[in-house]
Amino acid sequence: MVSDDVTPGSARPESEIFAELRLLCTSPGYIHAVAYFCWRDNLITYTEDQLTTEDMEHQYSNDRLLRTEISTLIGLMAKGKIDNSIPSPEIFQTYIDRTETLLHEMHLSLQKPWFEGLKNLHEGAEIPQHFDPFSTADGMREPIFYGGESAYNFQYEELALKKYLADNPWLKSHKGFGIDEACQICKALGKLQSEKAIKQSDEIRKLHPDQRTFLPGFVFTAEDLDRRTGVEIPQIKKFLEAFTFDESRRNSSFASLSEFNETNATPILKNGKDSYTLLQHYSLLEALYETPFFWMAGDKAYRKEAAINRGNFAEDFVAERLFSIFGKDHVWKNVDIYKGKQRFAEADILVLYGDRAIVVQAKSKRLTIEARKGNDLQLKDDFKKAIQHAYDQAATCSDALIDHEYKFIGSDGNEVSIGKRPKIIFPLCVVSDHYPALATQARQFLKVKSSSVIHPPIVTDVFFIDVMTEMLSTPLHLLNYFALRAKFDDKLMVNQELTNLGYHLAHNLWLDDQYSFVNLGDDFTAALDIAMMARRHGVPGETTPKGILTRFDSWTLGRLISEIEKTATLELVGLGLLFLQLSSEAAEHITNGIDQLVRAAAHDGKTHDMSVPIDTANAGFTIHVNALPEPIAREKLIAHCKIRKYARKANAWYGLLLSPDNGDIRGALVSEKDWVVDPAMERTLKSWPQKPMTPLSQFSPVKKRKIGRNEPCPCGSGKKHKKCCLNR
Repeated sequence: MVSDDVTPGSARPESEIFAELRLLCTSPGYIHAVAYFCWRDNLITYTEDQLTTEDMEHQYSNDRLLRTEISTLIGLMAKGKIDNSIPSPEIFQTYIDRTETLLHEMHLSLQKPWFEGLKNLHEGAEIPQHFDPFSTADGMREPIFYGGESAYNFQYEELALKKYLADNPWLKSHKGFGIDEACQICKALGKLQSEKAIKQSDEIRKLHPDQRTFLPGFVFTAEDLDRRTGVEIPQIKKFLEAFTFDESRRNSSFASLSEFNETNATPILKNGKDSYTLLQHYSLLEALYETPFFWMAGDKAYRKEAAINRGNFAEDFVAERLFSIFGKDHVWKNVDIYKGKQRFAEADILVLYGDRAIVVQAKSKRLTIEARKGNDLQLKDDFKKAIQHAYDQAATCSDALIDHEYKFIGSDGNEVSIGKRPKIIFPLCVVSDHYPALATQARQFLKVKSSSVIHPPIVTDVFFIDVMTEMLSTPLHLLNYFALRAKFDDKLMVNQELTNLGYHLAHNLWLDDQYSFVNLGDDFTAALDIAMMARRHGVPGETTPKGILTRFDSWTLGRLISEIEKTATLELVGLGLLFLQLSSEAAEHITNGIDQLVRAAAHDGKTHDMSVPIDTANAGFTIHVNALPEPIAREKLIAHCKIRKYARKANAWYGLLLSPDNGDIRGALVSEKDWVVDPAMERTLKSWPQKPMTPLSQFSPVKKRKIGRNEPCPCGSGKKHKKCCLNR
């Protein structure tokens, strides 16, 4: 059992805990305890026809060991000769209890920099001005180690294939297998281990307590993979050899928690001549994605080409994902920016869509071992090279986008026509590898200069880009996320960007003014995790999380949003985003209003209209439904929108002309000029019929007592509120 008596203040030094943990991990038969932790904490089980969020709860529990913790146990175990003898039930339980106690104390020990700083503040000690215990490398070691994974296991496999495709000739000639064969082997091994783990779970009940172990579920042979892959045995053995830990080295480099752990790069353990053990399949996939580059970097003749291929991968992958959403007519790669004849900067990827722009800078820098160990200068130098430089480049390109003196030349040598300069620009900084605690480091260290036009950046990795573009697969949905993410950038605290997206998909990423700071828990990703596993891994489950992607499905407003997206009416991007940012209550009222207009116009043949101001956006929209000839109908709509915009002193106003037959969009217009006093409009306003508009605020629900996510639901179901009516 984990002791509650230890605090960050009373926890022993990390080195002492690490030394005791090493002794424990090299105990006889300890590998069976590790196998138990892997079975308990890495295997997701479900009993119904499909995976549900309730089945995922254990993955976010504080009682679960993280994969980084289990990897530490494996690395320490490998420092001695691994003994496969099964310990007695009493010793087995002692191993489990003592491991959890030591890992808990280790976590508290890593929190010491925070604890000491907060303790000093509490005791009134003299503290340096603007003291921040999270601003140092020591303070960052805890989130770096415990920040969790940035990628799903299947993403490592899918993206490794793309990452090393250009390096395939080198892999085949130097390692004896290609990246495609490696991916096939990893996929087959994952399925094999899942089947064996389930089988062992059933078999273990039949065994005598002295013989109970989960280890057989993690043992395999090359012949097992031969039957499942179609890859020849020689290639399979070459692959296993490349990723098998060299036990003669005893993982000598792993002398402290943040040192290089060889079992992460080579996670397969050799049992004998023909038998292998892989305790964490995720570790093998991560190694498949990361380790080959270091092999190639060790080849002086190939090092430069490998680095070029690595950089190209990140740019190509992000561009490919953005092409799938915006189309190639709106996305450019490797755009050179000129001021006169002088080359000023380069944007890795540029997206222009309506009056919105996305500027992408991709980097392939990594967090070094020295930074992980707590070297403050190295941590900040790594961040500067990987993130700050990328952001600075994106900011420079963004500044050029709003300045008519600059010219943009695509990779094909042709000028990119900017047309009307963007009103909103989203910088996007992307790294190609797992960068631990990236969200936390960006919040602490990134120096940002934002404005009403150039928004705060999203700093993330290729894995999140993959997920984000999978789920937000239309221009409006993606731009809506960018807009809300930027709007509430300074209010959000998360371990990883996936948490923001998970919350957004369920609730729309909108925070009331009453909240100055929000810390979102990782469990907000549960429905997103299931959707990605269902889409990419074939797991039975909901492929689309209930929420922003589904809430308008049966409503007229949802159909109008779809029409705007399908027709790619760039002028209506702003209106589409306004619709998406509506609360469900407001959207339902507006849908009912539009339906009434269409029915009335179809019945009496007259023009029927509604206007809705949206004060939070200093904007609004007017909808006309009639069968008038288009020139006349358009003229009426223009006049109405002008007067409504002026009356509300709005900077943007949108107009929609709908058909009385079916409610389809007949025409649209937008006015996005800043409001100024106009004597002629003042006179027109006095004579205009005073038909009142319905402010959006009147569509908001009645304020109720805030119900905690983990409180019993007031509906009486007996479930937690977050599992019952939170989304209703």
